[in-house]
Amino acid sequence: MGGKYFLAKPISELLKSKVAPDKVDGYLEPFCGALNVLMKMNDEYPCEASDYHPDLIKMWSEVQSDKFIPPEQVSEEYYNESKKLESPSALKGFIGFGLSFSGKFYCGYAEKYRNEKKEDYLQEAKNSLKKIKPKIKDVKFKCISYDKLKPKNKLIYCDPPYQKTKFPIKYRTDTKHYDVFDNEKFWNVMREWSKTNYVFISETSAPPDFIPVWQKTTHRSASQSDKTRYKNDSDAFKIEKVYVHESLKDLL
Repeated sequence: MGGKYFLAKPISELLKSKVAPDKVDGYLEPFCGALNVLMKMNDEYPCEASDYHPDLIKMWSEVQSDKFIPPEQVSEEYYNESKKLESPSALKGFIGFGLSFSGKFYCGYAEKYRNEKKEDYLQEAKNSLKKIKPKIKDVKFKCISYDKLKPKNKLIYCDPPYQKTKFPIKYRTDTKHYDVFDNEKFWNVMREWSKTNYVFISETSAPPDFIPVWQKTTHRSASQSDKTRYKNDSDAFKIEKVYVHESLKDLL
């Protein structure tokens, strides 16, 4: 649900307008996810992509090297059995994200929520990989936590787990394990990176020393139908923003 499929174009246009390719030594996404923004950047910038999720990076690496062969069918039983695959597993990544409700890792077999819709989630997932493959042939992938990276002179776009005010920020790294995202640590790392890089961060809010350089009101919900998308007025609509540290404002 936090993916940037619908916002990838304006965000990539923002990044390109602020930092030309000849000003940096490449482009980096430390929370690469579905690669929506990256695929609109690698036509002009050498790209590096990393993520903490082992199955996700394994999947992208095997798609890139033409090693990954998607399954012909995925029943609910097969979906549940695939959770037991040893990580890192490209197949586990493909099924866990591609065939789950809202694209959230093993958050429920998507076919169960299809209702009357004539959708083929498996075929859509296959089509997506087929479309992405030629666009990532030169991307350098790495499975690593963002705070272990030591970038320098890079154009960096971060799309981290968003800040929550009521509950701790948790994200799934396996089918049985969750990590808590340290938001305060994240912003400290962004301050440090901003000393030697051009760092852009997607969030809905940020500490006072980070300034917004772009924003757009968007609908953030798993339900996107005409009948339901405007009914939930509590968390459905958010102002998506892109921030930079105040030390960079005069350089952009």
